[in-house]
Amino acid sequence: MDFSPNPTAAEASDTARTWLDAFATSLSKEDISSFVSLFLETGWFRDNLVFTWTHRSLCGHDLITKYLSSTRPNTRITNVQLDRAVNVSFLPERNILEAAFTFETLNAYGRGMIMLQPVGNEWKALVVYMTLVDIKGHEERGSESGLYENHTKTWNEVFQERQAAIEKDPHVIILGAAQSGLNVGARFRQMNIPALLIEQSDKVGDVWRNRYPSLTLHTPNNHHSMLYTRPATNAPKFTPRDKVAAMLEQYAYNQDLVIWTRSTIAPYPNYDPESKRWTVKVIRDGKEIIFHPFHIILGIGTLGKPYVPSLPGRELFAEESLHATNFKHPSLYAGKKTIVVGACQTSADICQDLATHGAASVTMVQRSSTVVASAEYIQKNNLDVLWPMHADPLVGDFQAAAMPLGLLKRILIASRFKRVADQKEMLEGLLKAGLNVNEGPEGAGQPLMVFERLGGYWLDIGTANLIIQGKVKIKQGTEPAAFASNGLIFKDGSTLEADAVIFATGYEPIKNIVREIFGEDIANAVTPVWGLDEEGENIRAYTPSGHPGLWWAIGDFATSRYYSKSLALQIKARELGLVGNDISTSP
Repeated sequence: MDFSPNPTAAEASDTARTWLDAFATSLSKEDISSFVSLFLETGWFRDNLVFTWTHRSLCGHDLITKYLSSTRPNTRITNVQLDRAVNVSFLPERNILEAAFTFETLNAYGRGMIMLQPVGNEWKALVVYMTLVDIKGHEERGSESGLYENHTKTWNEVFQERQAAIEKDPHVIILGAAQSGLNVGARFRQMNIPALLIEQSDKVGDVWRNRYPSLTLHTPNNHHSMLYTRPATNAPKFTPRDKVAAMLEQYAYNQDLVIWTRSTIAPYPNYDPESKRWTVKVIRDGKEIIFHPFHIILGIGTLGKPYVPSLPGRELFAEESLHATNFKHPSLYAGKKTIVVGACQTSADICQDLATHGAASVTMVQRSSTVVASAEYIQKNNLDVLWPMHADPLVGDFQAAAMPLGLLKRILIASRFKRVADQKEMLEGLLKAGLNVNEGPEGAGQPLMVFERLGGYWLDIGTANLIIQGKVKIKQGTEPAAFASNGLIFKDGSTLEADAVIFATGYEPIKNIVREIFGEDIANAVTPVWGLDEEGENIRAYTPSGHPGLWWAIGDFATSRYYSKSLALQIKARELGLVGNDISTSP
């Protein structure tokens, strides 16, 4: 075939098919050197459960060779085909040809994506992503007919029978019924994994319903839609807090999930390595119920309890001080001098609320540097590209998963100067106003902060302009040292007067909650959680936690929507004996 560095649509399809043929041949011959030669020297291979039952990202010929040399004998890849459900595309601005493909292993079906770049007169892989999608004979089921036993039994009767069976002997207990727990629960239902969700709030959605009133998600609704659903065509692009809460509550009903609200797990669940079951005591409405699930899923988030610095002199301050989680409405602070301690997303939103609802003054206390990015810029250059309005969100999920975060970081670092230039007016204005801003890890900007820290930034929808105009003041580089009768005393010796102090100071480590539920030994085994390992993979998320039968389901809506399948497959594989039910990751 003739080589074209700028292919037409037909040439792009031919190129992808030819490359995949060589890819399939190298796999069938178990020729690792031939396989690796298809990659750029700095190419990436991302594996989701195919060669090992976990998530791995390898960069460069040496690491890919080492990885496949140890795992390839256990995995046979066959029937590699171009996935015609996804258009092959050439992206001239990135000089990349993208295509999806399907394949099989002995026990499963898989899917993948390739990103090719021209080198000389041939195409080499910048990225190869491979993921399992179904275990043969245990495929994810689709929708039911809605007619039960020849239309002689009602849906309520059927659901009550299913609910009773789960409540008698759940295979899995999911702790937490916010977006992660609900997405996982819905996925498990479709994969015939009986799961009981335990939620401490009075109602599903309360975890969002009880947050500050002006909270609105800064990602488009296609990004934060729930699994198996699409946003209404006339829904707000950015969903307000109460709509998020209502969406979650309705979702739990529509997905036929079995959820116990006002329920908690009592300390301390015990795991039996012989039976591979937990003994779990659930407290529901004051009653104790014992279960013996095989797995517990922690859908309790990545953040612990609200953190408020312990400052001396609180009794001297006669006015209100509170954590941001207890902030109710900005109108309550009209005419008052307010201080907001913290300089990330929650602080920015609350400062904007206060400044636009008549507070006499608003001061943001910035203790360290913050990444500030225009929400509009992030939408245009990132989120709207992968999750455009009214498109299938699962397509965006697949494309996002195919991009190794280590490579994404390099791309973001390379685009730093353009990104800064496009937001120059905002960033320079903030610096002039006294805010200390930075460009994220190694200049990679805000997106990597989500995966590395889940904090340290804000997406701006107006607070920056209020700061530049002087309507929100900045006190930077120092921390509160104590309360005074009329405000706060800072470590630099200065004092700020206040009628209200709001601490947007984040949360305690999640380890504290895990310790309370499971005890010190298990907490040490399964934390820390979130952040990136040396390969750029999320620590503990949807992979073995460090303790058998215990898993983390965490992250944003898109993360749980996509990786709920990975988690379901790992649990199903253990149920079927395809992988050991321990903390190992080998097949």
